[in-house]
Amino acid sequence: MPERNKGKSLLKIPADYTIVDVETTGCDQRYDNIIEVGCIKYRGGQELSRYNTLIKPPKNYNGNYVDSYIESLTGITNEMLSSAPSFDDVAENLWNFIKGELLVGYNVNFDVNFLYDIFSSFNAALILNNDFVDTLRIARHVLPQLEHHSLKDLNDYFDIGIAHHRAISDCKTTNIVLQKLAAIIAEKQIDLSAHGKWTKADLRALSPENDNVAMDSPLYKKVCAFTGTLERYTRVEAAQVVVNLGGLCGNNVTKTTNFLIVGDFDYSSGIKGSKSNKLKRAEQLISKGSDLQILSEHVFYDMLADTEKILSGC
Repeated sequence: MPERNKGKSLLKIPADYTIVDVETTGCDQRYDNIIEVGCIKYRGGQELSRYNTLIKPPKNYNGNYVDSYIESLTGITNEMLSSAPSFDDVAENLWNFIKGELLVGYNVNFDVNFLYDIFSSFNAALILNNDFVDTLRIARHVLPQLEHHSLKDLNDYFDIGIAHHRAISDCKTTNIVLQKLAAIIAEKQIDLSAHGKWTKADLRALSPENDNVAMDSPLYKKVCAFTGTLERYTRVEAAQVVVNLGGLCGNNVTKTTNFLIVGDFDYSSGIKGSKSNKLKRAEQLISKGSDLQILSEHVFYDMLADTEKILSGC
């Protein structure tokens, strides 16, 4: 897959922006699909307009649009998707809504990558090069005392009380979190421009010792586990990458695991129903509310590439 020509990840509190959130069938853009998009446009912190739609994906799950795990997680059912428009039906309206907007989201690289790929597949001329603001990055700097900074954690911390895992509700939660973080920044006079300085690691010469504190890395203080065979690294080498970016590694999937990285072959096999014990365990924990994400090897490498751009200021 060619490198995405995305915009810059900005560490700032914007005045005018559009919150974006997508719900998907999984985490890998090559195998998975968007099933819902939500966008809310704000000017001066006030809602101006919104766009929200379900999107019918291909039937990749034994004749279904989504499997039971995604139905349970999001509440988006196969019946709901059966009458939803395809992406081709909504692409023009969605593009016009977000074109030229500063995009804001929680762990927004995930949403931007999915949107970038689906737009470029629909029309090669539609390059989503909008700059974007990741509220997760800001939360880590403003609230370093929190052990975890998922959207659910911030929802609970600020006592927001909005349901999770639907696009518009996650957009609304993200905006409230952004405003509350902005208030703390103003009160404590936090200078975000002084944060996020880090020397780029050379992944060709990895070492487990790294004195740099990469708070902007999605792996910072996150516990990672691996399952399946990786194509680019041995498992030990991949673990060194994680440690070098401020993360931790475990041998098994437990309640403290934050990311399960699945080898690409095993990930594609899992879609077809052949899931490893670690993958099954991860899905069980997520269903019970654990702060855990399942990443294909491909998405893991996307995360590393996005992290390098963020930490180098590109």
